[in-house]
Amino acid sequence: MSVDKLTAYKSIIVILLVLAFSAAFLVYGILSKSFTVKNTGYIEAIGVEVYSDAECTNRTSTIDWGYIRPGGAKNIAVYIKNNGTVPMILSYNITGWSPPEAQNYITFSWNADGAIVNGGQVIQVTLSLAVDENVSDISSFSFDLVIIGTEAP
Repeated sequence: MSVDKLTAYKSIIVILLVLAFSAAFLVYGILSKSFTVKNTGYIEAIGVEVYSDAECTNRTSTIDWGYIRPGGAKNIAVYIKNNGTVPMILSYNITGWSPPEAQNYITFSWNADGAIVNGGQVIQVTLSLAVDENVSDISSFSFDLVIIGTEAP
């Protein structure tokens, strides 16, 4: 099987899983009268690499936040590695909110803004997502997290 076909099959499986989770969430929400937000966010790293493990063997480009109830929050640990030789200052940017109004109710934060990562160093970073208790009419959302490593002065 070619790499392109394998990639296409993986993409189809991911889409089907997202649709299945969305349908399950809709039924759950109707039956339980509760509201939970589902998200899988995408990560783009500039100047650094992001891993799901401290050994830096599992590079990651997505975060599955799972379900978060209104008023709830969730933390996920990732590991950021500077593969270069010069120190990098970390920052981030959030883009591509879908639906756009989700950014009014959902807050992303992390514990690494302005952190300096030396060449070859790996640091653990906690990504946090909080959902406003007054959120409504948003059953799922997505956004892109861009993690940026800028050369330190």
